Amino acid sequence: MTDVQAEEPTEPAEFTVITGLDEVIDSGTDRPKIDVVAKVAGANVVHLSLRSGQVIDDHRSATPILVIGQRGLIEFTVNGERVQLSPGTAVNVAAGVLHKLVALEDSAATLLILKNA
Repeated sequence: MTDVQAEEPTEPAEFTVITGLDEVIDSGTDRPKIDVVAKVAGANVVHLSLRSGQVIDDHRSATPILVIGQRGLIEFTVNGERVQLSPGTAVNVAAGVLHKLVALEDSAATLLILKNA
C-alpha cells in the first residue's frame, strides 16, 4: 500500500467545516480507524474511532497534540498518569511525551496535530 499525502492548501481558507467527528466507525479490523479529515492553518485534524477494547499503544508525537473526546470513554495515559477522556474533555500533550489510548467503550475523539506551536 502507498501512503498518499493530502496537498497543503495554496491559500489559507477563511473557514473550514468538518462534520462527523463524533461518529464511531468500524475499521473492519481489530485496529482503531484513524483518518486525517482536514489540513488547516495551524493543525491537521484527525478523526479517531475506537471500538470497545481497542488500543492505540504507547507512542510519541513529534509535535504538540490536543485530543478532544467526542463520544464514549477512552482511558488516556500520559507518562503513566491516567485520564478519562469523555465528551467535552480534552488532553493537551507536549511533543515527545509518551501516551496511549484504550477505548473503555465504543468511542470517537478528535486529534489536532498542532503545527508551529
